[in-house]
Amino acid sequence: MARSFRDAAPFPKAAPVFLANPQLRANLRGATTTIRTKRDRLVAELADFESMRQQAEAIKNDALGRLGDLLAELETNVQAAGGTVHFARDAAEAREIIVALVAAQGVDEVVKVKSMTTAEIELNGALEAAGITPVETDLAELIVQLGDDLPSHIVVPAIHRNRREIRDLFLARMGEHGLAAPDGLTDSPSELAAAARAHLRDRFLRAKVAISGANFMVAESGTLAIVESEGNGRMCLTLPETLISLVGIEKVLPTNADLGVFLRLLARSATGERMNPYTSLFSGVHPGDGPQAFHLVLLDNGRSTTLADPVGRQALRCIRCAACLNVCPVYERVGGHAYGSVYPGPIGAVLAPQLDHVVSDPVSAALPFASTLCGACYAVCPVRIDIPRLLVHLRARVVEHNQETGPHLEAAAMAAAMVVLASPRRLALAERLFSALPGGALRRLAPRLPGALGAWAIARDLPPAPAASFRSWWSHHRGSQPAAASQLRPTAVLGLLGARLSRPRRATSVPPTERSGDARHKILNDLATLRRSAPVSSGVPAPLPQPARSALETFLERVAAYDASVTRVGPGEVAPAVQAALARSGARRVLVPPGLQAAWLPTAGPTCEQDPGEPAAMLERYDAAITACAVAIAESGTVVLDGTSGQGRRALSLLPDHLIVVVSADQVVDDVDQALARLRPGTPQTWISGPSATSDIELQRVQGVHGPRRLDVIAIA
Repeated sequence: MARSFRDAAPFPKAAPVFLANPQLRANLRGATTTIRTKRDRLVAELADFESMRQQAEAIKNDALGRLGDLLAELETNVQAAGGTVHFARDAAEAREIIVALVAAQGVDEVVKVKSMTTAEIELNGALEAAGITPVETDLAELIVQLGDDLPSHIVVPAIHRNRREIRDLFLARMGEHGLAAPDGLTDSPSELAAAARAHLRDRFLRAKVAISGANFMVAESGTLAIVESEGNGRMCLTLPETLISLVGIEKVLPTNADLGVFLRLLARSATGERMNPYTSLFSGVHPGDGPQAFHLVLLDNGRSTTLADPVGRQALRCIRCAACLNVCPVYERVGGHAYGSVYPGPIGAVLAPQLDHVVSDPVSAALPFASTLCGACYAVCPVRIDIPRLLVHLRARVVEHNQETGPHLEAAAMAAAMVVLASPRRLALAERLFSALPGGALRRLAPRLPGALGAWAIARDLPPAPAASFRSWWSHHRGSQPAAASQLRPTAVLGLLGARLSRPRRATSVPPTERSGDARHKILNDLATLRRSAPVSSGVPAPLPQPARSALETFLERVAAYDASVTRVGPGEVAPAVQAALARSGARRVLVPPGLQAAWLPTAGPTCEQDPGEPAAMLERYDAAITACAVAIAESGTVVLDGTSGQGRRALSLLPDHLIVVVSADQVVDDVDQALARLRPGTPQTWISGPSATSDIELQRVQGVHGPRRLDVIAIA
């Protein structure tokens, strides 16, 4: 049965266990340092990065301010594209919907794209209970699943594992779940990635149902955007007959133009790349290309409640980039498991408590205190979430709750302090007692103190007592007498103390969600109520200035930076360049889409066959594919295919091991915003930035995990 964080210990108990693990600390230190360095270098390329952060913040604030309207618009456009939309008020309802959809297909196995939202609702356990095997296809998630483990990072879930641990795990467990790891497997990242590719390939080719999340949704066009690196996402979005996407309601953006801001921010903040190898955009069902049944499950699960909090609502701007984890000194030392939540690190410390109702659960209630409040998280957040402010805000809620539900040690300590401070005589007596204590007294006394008080005292000590108190100094130098005793009588003080400690305990459990009524109506109605009081952005900033450098030169340079092969040719030289590229890879069967220019095809070498339109899984028989493109992006070195003439269906550029893309100079634009302006919303788009790759094994980049291992870009200039 899939593990969950349900039985996790609160952070103060869990953290010391992980802090004492030197291997874990070494893994975390190396990984977070590497990601930080890459992120800083790529962010420094953009002179307008701070403007983009402000723009992203404004867009998300605007979207959250009219969330109900945008969800209704999204629903209309997804349905118009042939999809079906479901609303789920909580985790239980989402599980019921998805399990029923899978069961209706009569399958006993599903393939999954990495999704924190499915982990949030504990979907894997629900599928297994229904006799359905969930297969995690992201390399890091596969490592976690094979090890009966839990993810510890938002972007790199297996960041706590080193290559030797992964090799041993593959050798011991892969055979129990399918194709076994090869004998003699070493801990080389390339060999480990190849073992995962072989283990999962058959699962992809026979899968009937896939489950995904989404990074963004666009209300204007009903588009979902999924960003990934390995190609496993493309496999799941392209090959199965049915696709089910579970997405939090806060992921919606108003327009297609808004999407460009977040695509530019996400990869740089998450993995220190200009663009992830693959970005897939799709809307509903595309006849003859990809799944022919699409279900979008929109999840609330505490998001409406979070939206109602004027301070806490900014956590819903999160785009799950994990930049805050990579700079957090607390996370770097204890890792994600110590947080006891699907969402670890600084963002988890402010998001998980709100989704879980901060005062009702001891694990969630401890998270706002798992921080030094250093502010590094706010400095790097691409959507400017003021995490330190949120932490203080949530801490206050926890303290208020504890005061109301007493008795609690903290409340007793504060009440005792009030008794002392209410009387000058009692304060003077306390000062004399403090002055009489020898150095180190608190630490020596700690083992004799009960519970949390002893744990607090053992790591602290009282400062040295001054030679004279301020009271005695004042009396000596000013000749005045101590102030008169407080008018608050001791009996009254003790009565107040008793009242503070005996307040009636408030119920901490959250009433179960009502099952009656329509989830869609309930969610949209709640959001409509919030809209009237929600601050709406005064407007999105003007478009950002475009770079002056030659777009083609920048594009070719940045394609090469992904370890792709780049060839610049004249208009009549495409065919020889294609022929040379095929010779380098040794391809024997080559696939081409309908409409590809015949003049681009080689006159010698392997025969080029037009896509026969057979089931997508059959395209694996081909060694290489040649396509045109719709647009190319200089800033990120990205080519975009949209399925129009000369480009073919999405599987054509996915299954053959070698992909050749022909780009004309007039197709190259400066940045993502210009590319989106050229593309037709709603078309199935694949954005390709280098060969498929992963950095999930000690952050060493390995090419060709599930998608093509080779990418050749031939530019006509």
